[in-house]
Amino acid sequence: MAIDTTAPLTLRSLGDHLWRSEEFTRNKIQNPKDYVLALLFFKRASDRYAEETARALEQLAVDGLECDEAVGVINAQPTAYHSLLVPDGCFWHDVRNTDEHRIGKAVNYALAGIAKANPSQLHGVFDSTDFNNKRAVPPDALGDLLDHFEELGPLTEERCPPDLLGQAYEWTIAKFAAESGKRGGEFYTPHQVGKLGARLLAPKPHEDIYDPTCGSGGLLLQALAEARRLHGDEARTVRLFGQELTPETWAIARMNMVLHGAADAATIVQGDTLASPAFLDGTEIRRFDTIIANPPFSSKNWGWDRLKAGGDRYGRIKHLPKKQHGEMAFVQHMVASLGDHGRLAVVLPNGCFFRGGAEQAVRRDLIDRNLVHAVVQLPKDLFFGSGIPACWLLINREKPQKLGDRVLFVEASELFERVDTKNRLRDDDVNEIVSAVNAVEDIPGFVACIPNAEIAARDYAMSVRRFVLGTDDGSNDDVLDLAEAIAAYRDAAETRANAELHLDALLRRLEDA
Repeated sequence: MAIDTTAPLTLRSLGDHLWRSEEFTRNKIQNPKDYVLALLFFKRASDRYAEETARALEQLAVDGLECDEAVGVINAQPTAYHSLLVPDGCFWHDVRNTDEHRIGKAVNYALAGIAKANPSQLHGVFDSTDFNNKRAVPPDALGDLLDHFEELGPLTEERCPPDLLGQAYEWTIAKFAAESGKRGGEFYTPHQVGKLGARLLAPKPHEDIYDPTCGSGGLLLQALAEARRLHGDEARTVRLFGQELTPETWAIARMNMVLHGAADAATIVQGDTLASPAFLDGTEIRRFDTIIANPPFSSKNWGWDRLKAGGDRYGRIKHLPKKQHGEMAFVQHMVASLGDHGRLAVVLPNGCFFRGGAEQAVRRDLIDRNLVHAVVQLPKDLFFGSGIPACWLLINREKPQKLGDRVLFVEASELFERVDTKNRLRDDDVNEIVSAVNAVEDIPGFVACIPNAEIAARDYAMSVRRFVLGTDDGSNDDVLDLAEAIAAYRDAAETRANAELHLDALLRRLEDA
């Protein structure tokens, strides 16, 4: 259905139109997500610049300036009138008026010009998105995509406020994540899962919020949205900090901040958090008020070999997890990055809460230091490309006095609705979980407040169902999905092989003695 280009856009109309761009990219454009999101950003920047120019001319005319004089004033102080600068020759209409065979080069030129004009917000953002690579982006497919975006009409602030555009951008990222399967979960956390994490943290004014594995920036933006909900204009004092390994995903995060009107508050850096943390205080790890994160599940490329060979020069990783389970390495980095009064919420797969070895040692340190505030069991099948059950782990350097030396376990695995092929938390589910955490009361079958000493007595295993439902009858209350079962089997096989090698070496020494 055609869009009325004069009427305000709705989230549904904008989101549906953006997703229909997939029709023009399917089997034609490699990695279409990167190109679609870059074009959306480009059209918004161009249309908003024109809108701001028209608004400034109207205001200056009221002040008595002639048109030429007003243009001179605007050109002399462009940042006073524009949220984002767009140089001559770098507008959407410049690209639209380009011959099809040169269209990819024209888009590259325009995006490079916009990035150069706004270095603090966009430096390097479009470097890895080459619209002139005709094998990856055939000119006819790119032309069709531009035509499709043109049908949206002007993406001005009047027709499409920043919050609406930001939601549509996040929605489009989510759709691509769903389509791309497992890889999608590496750069996007489902909206309601992020909303729950932000609600549990309740960010305050003047706080610095950090995500060391920020993906497309969604969790940081959820935390900012929660701060705005709680504190209104005071939330302008909140600052966001993120680091993302993948250049393409980092670029999306930077664009995401701009489109949400959060660019001035956000510092997003590309790089490897465990190998080269971007945020330091001199030679020490910088510490933050609030941390929210969803590190990659079962990643094999988190730096195990480097840490095994050379250790961690920042002293963060005291317990090196197995190569196939790097989540607890990120947790140790986050704890080292947490300020004296800080709060941390991190999504972890269930295995992190009952596996032995280094992961058990991390849990022991957290419990013995009385840092664990809550563990919230989430429903299965929430995440794109993975049915692995997961939990929010809430760490707090200043736990509520009422909680004391106990940990809240919340069994929320049944709080969801089925939407298409995934489970989804509802707003009522989020509210119920947050209320339960804030209440600090036992609720049979839902919440259990467990003393640290009892957790220690159970070898620091922190399975939610074990504590809330009391399933210590010999049954297996920690059911693994296939991927985790295979990983656990390989862990056990590796441990056994190492033990046999050690035993063999010991026997040889005894024989030689």
